[in-house]
Amino acid sequence: MGFGVFTSKTFLILLSLIFLAAAAALGYVGINLVVTYKQYEKFLQNAYVMLPAIIILAVAVLLFIIGLLGCFSSIQESCCGLGCFITLISIIFAAGVVTLLLGLVYKDKIDSEVEKNMKFLFEQYNGKTAGSSAVDFIQEELQCCGILNYTSWANATFYQTNHTVPQSCCKRNETNCKGKLDALNMINTEGCEKKLEQLIHEVLGFAMLVILAFAVLEVSVEEAD
Repeated sequence: MGFGVFTSKTFLILLSLIFLAAAAALGYVGINLVVTYKQYEKFLQNAYVMLPAIIILAVAVLLFIIGLLGCFSSIQESCCGLGCFITLISIIFAAGVVTLLLGLVYKDKIDSEVEKNMKFLFEQYNGKTAGSSAVDFIQEELQCCGILNYTSWANATFYQTNHTVPQSCCKRNETNCKGKLDALNMINTEGCEKKLEQLIHEVLGFAMLVILAFAVLEVSVEEAD
């Protein structure tokens, strides 16, 4: 075996291993997006928010297949397998660009979606429904209270009836908290809307950063070929 052939074979095997690692990274990002959506799905009811996550997971699966195909083709020195390997890389690159564009487009739509659904759920809160559980979850998880801040509860039916904010507004470890607004030191005062928007933007931003890095890698690979 010549040195050039050995070098090319080693390069393709290394490249295939990189694709396997990229598949694992994208799989993690995609699952993280799905988990975030599932946790806050009451506030993100439109299915389009899930599109980037679905495409990322599909790309991760294809990357895993490509990585295995690349390793097998390199070891077996299969011209057909290597041809498929390069073709699939081009397809994955196109999918990555589409995912990146979808992330940029839907990132701007998320704020209005969160605001609309959050306003509805907070207005309907009574402490008993599934929507109320979603409100409690977000207030406990993000350590927030109300939409803009704790005063958002003042106009809600729940507060007007009970004269307290929900227990989920209470700070962690405040066992004596009753949700009274005259004991602000015991409740979280920051609003939930901006915190949720910030969380979703961070997750999407991380996903787009990974996809962009992968797109740069693919361009480098195609130029090398």
